[in-house]
Amino acid sequence: MTARRGKSKVVLAAVIAAFATGAAAQPARSGPTSREGGIFEFLAAEVAAQRGETGVALGTLSRLAKETRDPLVARRAVEIAIRARALEPALELAALLVELEPENPLGRDLVASLLGSRGELDKATESVAGLVAASGDRALLITQLSYFFAKFPDKKAVLASVRTVCGPYEALPETHYALGVAALLAGEDETARTESLAVLEARPDWAQAAILHAQVLRKLAPAQVIPFYEAFVARHPQSKDVWLQLAREYTTAKRTAEARTAFRTAEKLAPADPQLPYAVGLLALQAGDFIEADEALRRSLALGHPDPGAVFQLLGQVAEGQKKPEDAIDWYRKVEGQDWMRSQLRIATLVAKRDGLAKGREYLQSIEPRTQDDRIQMIQIEAQLLRDARAWGDTYEMLSQAVAQFPESFELLYDRAMAAERVNKLDVLEADLRRVIELKPDYAHAYNALGYTLADRTERLEEAQGLIEKAVKLAPGDPFILDSLGWVQYRRGNLEDAAKNLRLAHAARPDPEIAAHLGEVLWKLGERDEAKRIWQAALTENPDHETLLGVMQKFKP
Repeated sequence: MTARRGKSKVVLAAVIAAFATGAAAQPARSGPTSREGGIFEFLAAEVAAQRGETGVALGTLSRLAKETRDPLVARRAVEIAIRARALEPALELAALLVELEPENPLGRDLVASLLGSRGELDKATESVAGLVAASGDRALLITQLSYFFAKFPDKKAVLASVRTVCGPYEALPETHYALGVAALLAGEDETARTESLAVLEARPDWAQAAILHAQVLRKLAPAQVIPFYEAFVARHPQSKDVWLQLAREYTTAKRTAEARTAFRTAEKLAPADPQLPYAVGLLALQAGDFIEADEALRRSLALGHPDPGAVFQLLGQVAEGQKKPEDAIDWYRKVEGQDWMRSQLRIATLVAKRDGLAKGREYLQSIEPRTQDDRIQMIQIEAQLLRDARAWGDTYEMLSQAVAQFPESFELLYDRAMAAERVNKLDVLEADLRRVIELKPDYAHAYNALGYTLADRTERLEEAQGLIEKAVKLAPGDPFILDSLGWVQYRRGNLEDAAKNLRLAHAARPDPEIAAHLGEVLWKLGERDEAKRIWQAALTENPDHETLLGVMQKFKP
């Protein structure tokens, strides 16, 4: 009881504050609906609710919600109606909430839940038709129909219900919108296309209609989605929502520069939205534009981004990119929540670079892990610090101790296998990787690592190719796995296929080891000028890479 009373006090305080400001700031009326009278009636309704007189409380609150059109009063009225199991008043009040707060999903979710609790679509359709007919904003409710019927799984039947509800309102553009959404959900793509075009003809600047039509195009003609959005914003440059959708489409298509431009435009149109500068900052960081990334992410923080830890994390990465390790550490120290451990591990890495390996390990060991996953991540980072210092023996010994402590961790087994290769313990590598495959049979990189090692260090080439081909099936297009496939094909004398796969791998990821392999195959094929060009380009970016330097020395004239 104490908890429930506490909640009521919070609601009561919020509603009184609303009466005293927003809703009550309307011109005072004579009689009980004046500001003072409204507060008095609300208090009386709360007292009635506390006494269990829910009928009295509901009647008063329902009337107040309709008169004041205050969302807080409407929410409290819905709460009382649901508690009283008064379905029809609850539905009516939830629909009022949709009208009062169209951007808040609470109202439409309540309507959907209340309708779904009936279990019969026909009754739900009748109720929704009544809500729409009685509404002061029919057009708005009609746009929400698919949300209202969301709990009903038969989407073709829902489409029929939407037709029934919208029947008297065929002249409204929103009717075509509702039918288009319902048709799309029902798999009636041509109907959805026809309706979306009808909406755009009636309201050519309506962003929701444009987004609906783009969703239809994604199913019928996906290559037309971006051109459609581009044409729409050219005609209606103030449409923030469509700019935002276009930015997302560019991002998915990996057209990063255009995505940044689109997000910038959306931010200008909605300067109070913290998510937009966050997106600009993230894309700028990915593009290596640290100045814009820093400015945009700081704007996001100033606007109150809902997840400041994620912004701090990115600002730490920006500072690292700017070669400002102290600033990066300061940003990472601010991170809390789910990104806390990742930030602590980045601090340890930066401390190791600044103060030496021992200090980095000391910082790591000072962190108190909160979960076993945290502990495993700490071990992996410490192993990486040792690898960076080329302390291969220490890396192997540390990971062996970790595997003894966590024998079922496929991550640690995989890492020890990679360390075992460095200290020439191929028997341990093979045993660990086969155990990883047992624990996680869909882990493509375990098949790849074992297959590549067998191809590179043994004559078990047929077995190696089978393992790598399994990895290709699990992760098609992965450049490192394609590199392994090309390498085993080269070792088996299939130079043409090897060159083909290595070219694909290098185009996707110009990694120095892939460049070394591709150059070697091209050299054997007699394409020596191209081989040297590829090696030299990789060497410019990676002047100390062992494999690359080794292959260039091997084929030095």
